[in-house]
Amino acid sequence: MLKIAIAEDEERHLTPIIQEASAFKKAQISIISKNGFDLLMSLKTVKRLPDILLLDIKMPKIDGLLLTQYITFIHPSIKIIGVSSHSNEALVTEVLSEGALGFITKFFLKRESAVYQGTYGNRNILFEAMEAVLDNKEYIDSLLFNQRDSIKKSKSTKSIIRENFANIPNTHMEYLILNAANLSHTEIAKVMNKSLASVKNYFNLLSAEFIVSNRSELVYHCTT
Repeated sequence: MLKIAIAEDEERHLTPIIQEASAFKKAQISIISKNGFDLLMSLKTVKRLPDILLLDIKMPKIDGLLLTQYITFIHPSIKIIGVSSHSNEALVTEVLSEGALGFITKFFLKRESAVYQGTYGNRNILFEAMEAVLDNKEYIDSLLFNQRDSIKKSKSTKSIIRENFANIPNTHMEYLILNAANLSHTEIAKVMNKSLASVKNYFNLLSAEFIVSNRSELVYHCTT
């Protein structure tokens, strides 16, 4: 059975998203999270990872862009579809560059609206997006991009770090992404399933390698 994870912090959107997603090929909703940290902790505990993640981009605790970076690195089998009410071309491009396969607006929750009907008629773009990503095809809501071929993706953050520091261990890469989310070291230790001492040691090693003195400087160094 198809497993779907949903990360959405607004209750008014969460309930209808669950209803819509559940109707797709009799899918089972295996994870429901209202913030980014809870999502990552849930992914650690499920017996089987979800096939698709419907990811709200404006998430508390860890935003959708950083979640995309982390999940595509740690759990690459999960197909991510970004979902947002307030999106622009730059944000969509960033999320896709970091590894999401799809991006749709929440207009799929208002299929009777003039905006949706005028663009899609009776089509179901949520189902279309899910079908596409399961087939490893990119799907982008045409309300966001009229011409999908015009999207100019940038290199992912992971690729940039790899190019500049080819021998960086995977655990250090994982720490760098979580550090950018502004989690406490205690929270990072929980996500990584490491001791607090180990996590602090990752920072010490990376700060020495990148010649920075604090966690904010480490984020700046890795994102510029």
